Amino acid sequence: MRLTLCLLLLLAPLPAAAQLSGYPMSRDSIAGRLADLQRIHTPEGIDTLEAVEVNGSTQWLSIRGLNRANPILLVVHGGPASPMLGMAWAYQKPWEDFFTVVNWDQRGIGKNFAPGDTARLAPTMTEAQHVDDAAAVVRHVLSRLGHEKLVLMGYSWGTKFTPAVVARHPEWFHAWVGVGVVGAFGNAEAALYQRVVELAQRAGDTTALRELEAMAPYPGPGPLDTRRALAVRDWVRQYDGGWYGKRDFSLFDALPEWGPAYTALDVVAARHGSAWATPLIVRSFLEERLHQFPVPVVFLMGRYDLHTPYAAARAYFDRIEAPRKRFVTFERSAHMVMFEEPGRFLLALVTEVLPLAGGTRAFVARPDPVPRR
Repeated sequence: MRLTLCLLLLLAPLPAAAQLSGYPMSRDSIAGRLADLQRIHTPEGIDTLEAVEVNGSTQWLSIRGLNRANPILLVVHGGPASPMLGMAWAYQKPWEDFFTVVNWDQRGIGKNFAPGDTARLAPTMTEAQHVDDAAAVVRHVLSRLGHEKLVLMGYSWGTKFTPAVVARHPEWFHAWVGVGVVGAFGNAEAALYQRVVELAQRAGDTTALRELEAMAPYPGPGPLDTRRALAVRDWVRQYDGGWYGKRDFSLFDALPEWGPAYTALDVVAARHGSAWATPLIVRSFLEERLHQFPVPVVFLMGRYDLHTPYAAARAYFDRIEAPRKRFVTFERSAHMVMFEEPGRFLLALVTEVLPLAGGTRAFVARPDPVPRR
């Protein structure tokens, strides 16, 4: 009897989930399952994706967290023009236990590119305009969630222009956090170039040396040449300076293809938007950097980072004056710290940043839940 039952079970049709070997799932199916996995169910929580008018431009925000009373963490992505709203699904979920996390697709890129008017937007794609936009987004988020302050976290290019917002409105912020911090811009580019040449010489990489030496002097006078800057960073990634252990950003670039925040059209449009916007913004770069911070400052830096060189960030940190400042090094990371050492990154957010915002807020006791039917 027992043998017969086992044979019947083996011969029975397998459920659909067990028949996936060699079966390609659709993009929408993957995104839908990730959306369900990430859905926030707490009654105190928030899980929204919304378009907001920001200084005459429609810009998308994602707002997610288990408890809307928790401190707000506004994440300002890098690039310029490298939005992260579409890939936040890959690393952000644990943060949402402690913070209400806001991701913002900046002017003219990401979800904003396809419906945007590039002819009208092009003259506004400047660093100064991004400062004004960031201020408007902060005002909106504080009002939307009923908070007086938030934590502003810039990543890469996002660390270049957000200090100006802090200087204008210190009353809005618990702290400023920099991840992959841009140091003194021209000096940082020169240091990056010298370091990658040194690494190529040490490796005996004649191909790299030939291409790098053809760019000398780098970065050269005048505005940064975007194509040369990207070419230098292509070699940086060969020496663990981009994503430790990976030689390119192909996985990083592919992450929005599976996430629920972007449609398939958004994914394609976002790539075109980045290519269109990057040279426009780079031409507008300002040299001035804030050295007197009116709020606490935390730097989160990968030891191997050469996209925004670790040494330049450390030199910038040493010149900063702030009510409190802390420099955290991730020893096996480069520029993608939240992917490279995600557990340690979360620990740094909880131990170094969260206390500056007063910690998490307690859940209010509730009656036992009613079973769903």
